[in-house]
Order: sequence, then C-alpha cells, then structure tokens
Amino acid sequence: TATPYTTDINPTINTDLQKFLGFTTPVRTVDCFDISHFQSSFLVGSCVRFTDGKPDKHMFRHFKIKTLDQQNDYAALQEIVQRRYKSKDDYPDLIVIDGGKGQLSAVQHVLPDAPLVSLAKREETLYGPQFPEGVVLDVKTSVGKLLIALREYAHHFAISYHRLRRKKESLNK
Repeated sequence: TATPYTTDINPTINTDLQKFLGFTTPVRTVDCFDISHFQSSFLVGSCVRFTDGKPDKHMFRHFKIKTLDQQNDYAALQEIVQRRYKSKDDYPDLIVIDGGKGQLSAVQHVLPDAPLVSLAKREETLYGPQFPEGVVLDVKTSVGKLLIALREYAHHFAISYHRLRRKKESLNK
C-alpha cells in the first residue's frame, strides 16, 4: 500500500541498489535509523525496515533513549543500533543512518562489519565506504526515491513516537 513517504517502487529496486552500492548480492532488506528530541528532552529513536522497496511494519521499532539525558545524536544512534541488533545474523542487507559523515562514523564504531551508509538531508548526499566524500542522489531514480522515502519514513516514525511521549508526560502532570 502506498504511504505519504513512499513512491511507486521499481520492481528491479533490489538489483538497482546492489549495482549502485557495488554490493555482490541484491539488497532486499533495508533498515533506517533516526533520532528525535525537543531541546534535549524526550530523546527517542526509530528504526524502520523496507523489504523489497516497501515498508515492513512488523519490523519497525521505537526506542526510548536510556543512557542519555542530554542531546547527543551520535551516542543516541550508537545506543539504538546496539539495542536493535543482537548479532550479525540480525543485520539487514543495508543500514541507512539519517545524517551525515559524523552519524555514519559513530555507528561504524558500533557495527564495524555492517553494511552502512548515511543520508544527509540538505543535498540528499549519501555517505559510505564506497562514497567517502559523498554522492548526491538523483531524486528521480528508483534508488534515490527509495532511500529518501526510507529516511523520511524513519523521521516521521521517530517524530510520532516523540510526540506521543511528550503527550503522555503532559497528561501525567
């Protein structure tokens, strides 16, 4: 089913991603992580999974950040990816981090063997081992559409959880 954050996905997306990223196998499962907060309070994170280019909602996860009481997106990302993956067997074919080089580097320290890239919003720039200086995505290609839709889905999923936590807190006062 189409959502506000997805587009018509090309049926060859698995191999399109494989070729674009230089992987040896098709990319069927992709997880994307994002962090949300309001002035360092109600720190939360999200992980959404797309399988074959479509949201796989039973694999979505919300995270309340447990180890921080102030904004630190790098440490928050490290915490949630550690909590999400208990072993290498849990890794999807690709992990996308919402952010730039710094966010990617923070997660690489935690998951050094994981297939990782990060996607910076401003210019839709993708960073990863194969793109150390970044590559600007073509938003008209199936790969560009999918990665941007994935990042936007993760972003909105994190914000919705953040708003829910703030609302619950205000009701408890």
